[in-house]
Order: sequence, then structure tokens, then C-alpha cells
Amino acid sequence: MITLLHGDNVEASRNELNLLKSQAKNKEVRQLDGKHLDMTALTMALESSSLFGGETLVIIENLFGSLGKKTSHVKEFALYIASSQGVDVILWEEKEVGKTAIDNLGKNSTVRLFKTPVVIFKFLDAIKPNNVKVLLSLYQQVEAVDAPELIFTMIVKRLRQLMMLADGVTPDGLQGWQAKGLTNQARLFTIEKLLSMEKQLLDMEYSLKTGSSPFSLRQNIEQFLIGI
Repeated sequence: MITLLHGDNVEASRNELNLLKSQAKNKEVRQLDGKHLDMTALTMALESSSLFGGETLVIIENLFGSLGKKTSHVKEFALYIASSQGVDVILWEEKEVGKTAIDNLGKNSTVRLFKTPVVIFKFLDAIKPNNVKVLLSLYQQVEAVDAPELIFTMIVKRLRQLMMLADGVTPDGLQGWQAKGLTNQARLFTIEKLLSMEKQLLDMEYSLKTGSSPFSLRQNIEQFLIGI
């Protein structure tokens, strides 16, 4: 059986991967880094017998993402995986993969797309001064679909992107229109304010990990948003 887990909601897809791994306790699990995988290593992983004489589960992370636009290579790897016999394969990708990979994995593969809800991007875009009412309203909507841990992670990521753009550096992976929008957002803050916000988040994380905070992560995030 072949399972593809992909999409930008990395925490959700990673949780699903961990669940599937936990359900494979009686199988020999082989994990491969797709970024450094060649056909020889893939063949050995898929075709060599289990050392324990049982079933095998092969997990490959970020294979298609590392191949980029090399369509012929994507097709070659996908077709070979689709032809594998007697072994279960889980492909985990931190981004959404294209049609070529999905089509060549075959109709019998299970494909699950994990997309970050649109509302969380609206929430992140609303991080700006004098916007508390809108920000808290969107935060309540985001809370209904995502865990506080994911929300916290995405706030940190957005804040660091804003800091880089404020310093004239474009973060990797941003499209031109994204960089333009985030640059406009960064201009709403002074660099001192951005640094202060980052420190707040780091202090928040430390207090939660050490148990010194009397508030939950959800409550801490809410207080942070009110203080913007």
C-alpha cells in the first residue's frame, strides 16, 4: 500500500505520519531522506527482505519536493514506487506535490492533502498595530481549526519574516507577491518593536516549558496579541 501525505499544514501531516508509524509496531520501519535518495538506495529499501522475516514499512520524506521541476525524475521515482510489491510505503512531503507525482503513483495509492486553513493567513496578515479587535476575532476562528502550538509556530515564523524584510532580506520560498505584502506589513512596525515582540514570544516559550507561566499557551498568545 502506498500513502502520500503532503501539503503546507506540516504539523497535521506530521501527526498523521506519527500515527501511521505507531500502528506499524509489528513491521520493520525503514526511514529514508528523500533529499539525498538515489534509485540504488530506493531499490535496496523496497526490495531487500526484512531482517526479521516480517512486513516492511518504508517511509520517505521530501522526495518529490527535492526533485523540483525535474518531471522525468519525478515520474521515474513515482512509477518505481508504484510497482513495488510486498512492502508498504509512506511518502511525506512538507509541501503540496504536483500532478505528475500523484498520477504516476497510481490509482491504488492513498493521497491525503493537508492544507493550512485560509483563515490562519488572514490572521497572520492582521498582525499590525491598532488592530486588536479584528486580530482577536480572527484568533478565535483560527483556534477552532488549529492547535495553539501550530498558531504559535506560525506567529513566530511570520514575525521572523517581517524582521528579515525590514532588514532588506527576502526570506527563502516567498513568491514576489507574498514578499510585497509582507514588506508592507513590516513597514507598519519599527525594528525595535519587532525585536521586542520576538523577545516576548521567546520569553513566553521559556515560561511555558519551565512551568513558570500561570497561563496556558492559548491565553499567552491572546495576551501577546492584545499588546501589539
